Amino acid sequence: MLMKRRYEVDESYWLVRRSRFFSHRSLFTLRRTALTFKWGRVPKIWELSFIDRMKGLEKMGLGFDEILRSTLPQFIGEDPAHVLRTWVGRKARNSPERFTRSVSEIFGPSARHIVVGIDRLTDEASLLENKKPKDPPYKSLLEAIQKSNAVLTAPQLREPNRTTLTSTSKN
Repeated sequence: MLMKRRYEVDESYWLVRRSRFFSHRSLFTLRRTALTFKWGRVPKIWELSFIDRMKGLEKMGLGFDEILRSTLPQFIGEDPAHVLRTWVGRKARNSPERFTRSVSEIFGPSARHIVVGIDRLTDEASLLENKKPKDPPYKSLLEAIQKSNAVLTAPQLREPNRTTLTSTSKN
């Protein structure tokens, strides 16, 4: 039998499992209560799941504004996407919580189609691939400089001209 560390908890104990379930459930309820006070209404489950997913992508390094710029034109077209981004405002374009609230205020029950559509179009792999740095435009110039330096520093194949300096004048 393995000895447990002093503060390690036995995960199989029924009280530990129940308390973990209760703590996760209470955190969800507290967050939902905080949003209820903040928004003045009870947020829907699809709003909460959208906010959670977008915050998870932000933790991975993707800005919410970048996600909107890439997915909105795919979902509703280029011009309507620009109009929607303008309508929701600058602060809402940077925060998934504010975006969801703004879209819900503008479109009412129809906001679900927009939010869920953006959520479905959000593909982490393609967004992270677009996030990778691209080759700089001056890379070909750098390669040409490196090649010329390699040619200059390489040993020459032919014998260099040897000139000796002799002093012919003596005073």
